[in-house]
Amino acid sequence: MTYEKIFADVKKSLMKADVSSLEQEFAIQCNIQGEGEGSFYIAFKEGVFSVEPYDYKDNDAQLFASGDTFIKMFSKKICGKEAFEQGLLGFEGDVGVVIALGSLEAKKKPGNSKEKEQTKKEKKSSSAKKTADAKKVSAVDSADGETKKV
Repeated sequence: MTYEKIFADVKKSLMKADVSSLEQEFAIQCNIQGEGEGSFYIAFKEGVFSVEPYDYKDNDAQLFASGDTFIKMFSKKICGKEAFEQGLLGFEGDVGVVIALGSLEAKKKPGNSKEKEQTKKEKKSSSAKKTADAKKVSAVDSADGETKKV
């Protein structure tokens, strides 16, 4: 796996994260070890979340893992705590910012699935009623025996 693929997969996963719960600013350098070796950083500054393919020397923490482990962590297939306990992840620096990064959840889409399903049912019901009303209106007989549309 190439560095570019690892970085792209991690960035894609992280850019889907809901950062509204973050309060503390941080910069974390992620160091890919083994295949696809390289580094990138994840930063949260002034309410903006960034993931860029560069070293970040003035970081709060550094993470060390294989590309596969980073991809699994940031796509939530394994949590950072599990990766650390299994010896797949190492870190240096402020554990608080590492925990904050690990606590990010995927952005929630507006409305839940029950609300979406209810909206679909309402639209379908409304459409069926309009069709039935249109059929009734076009077949009204007038007093003089002619069919008129009302």
